[in-house]
Amino acid sequence: MSLALTAGDHGTIVVKVDGKFYSTPIVTTDGNVVIASHNKSLYLFNSKGQLQNTFTAEGWIHATPRQLSDGQIAIGSYDRFFYFLDKDGNYVSKIKPGGKIFTEPVEIDNVIAFGTSKGKVAFYNRKTDSLYYTKVRGKIIHGSPLALSNGNVAIGGNGKRLCIIDTVANLKAQLKTKGWIMHAKPAETSEHQVVVGTYGKRLYSTDTLCNKKWVFKTKGRIHSSIILTPDNKLVFGSFDKNVYSVDTDGNLINKYKTGKKVVSTPAMVNDSVFAIGGIDKHIYLLTTNCKILGSIKCEGSFFSTPIVTPDGTLFCCTMKGVLYFVSKETIDSILTGKVKNIELDEGKYDAVVE
Repeated sequence: MSLALTAGDHGTIVVKVDGKFYSTPIVTTDGNVVIASHNKSLYLFNSKGQLQNTFTAEGWIHATPRQLSDGQIAIGSYDRFFYFLDKDGNYVSKIKPGGKIFTEPVEIDNVIAFGTSKGKVAFYNRKTDSLYYTKVRGKIIHGSPLALSNGNVAIGGNGKRLCIIDTVANLKAQLKTKGWIMHAKPAETSEHQVVVGTYGKRLYSTDTLCNKKWVFKTKGRIHSSIILTPDNKLVFGSFDKNVYSVDTDGNLINKYKTGKKVVSTPAMVNDSVFAIGGIDKHIYLLTTNCKILGSIKCEGSFFSTPIVTPDGTLFCCTMKGVLYFVSKETIDSILTGKVKNIELDEGKYDAVVE
């Protein structure tokens, strides 16, 4: 069964913003959604789609924000500044680490790490207000960092290297890869494998010292970050139009073919189902074995990753500047098999943000 919805149906809220979305949203501890745009603005919405605050930087914001342990929101920009906002989206301070910032930050104790366009991984110690760097191969560190369980940071870039760096900026190990690591954030398994995808059409697994364990090949570039599901599967998308489920030994479990390439990262909806966006304008709901449950057709292609808020709302945003707050009721209608496919009307919005 297919269902056509207009803005506001079943509690689903559609908001139009004059700007493209490449950044991945986050949910704050207050249950608000934070998302940034190439129109230089960062927006804070509640889960009902009501705009709470806006912060404007001096350049595009491609990076993903992070809420820090003290509640502040941290994000980098193309304007070469790294910003700190309070939990409500108000400006607090900024630093200038050098270079455009594409990646989300990670926080380990009082140290924040992120990549730059100067071929450096920047480390900022908030306690001592000091900046220091690790120079790595390549000019652009576009892959997002992962804080490993041993306290180190795993990150990749266009130098075709996965790097393991400690929080005082010592390069501990690196793995040479085929193809750039673009955007992709590694995942760490329960066995402490570090897994990352590359533009060389390969998924690599290493230990935390970059000793290679296995390689899984696809037929397209991997831009998507890898996520580890609660039942210990690795799921991700590829330019070959497929969404993959792979076990932690590198064996294919299943794959689902979409209409066009997939650059978005999956997000868990519950313990057994994830959502992922496609360039074909659909959000797909799949089991961790890549069995399709249903899809939602939206206005615009998906680069950004969807998220689920504490009240069960699925939030996603497109490269046409359309934000969707899809109600739990609507998602449940797909998960329970009542509806297979949902199509949200184009050009109909509950709100327009100037």
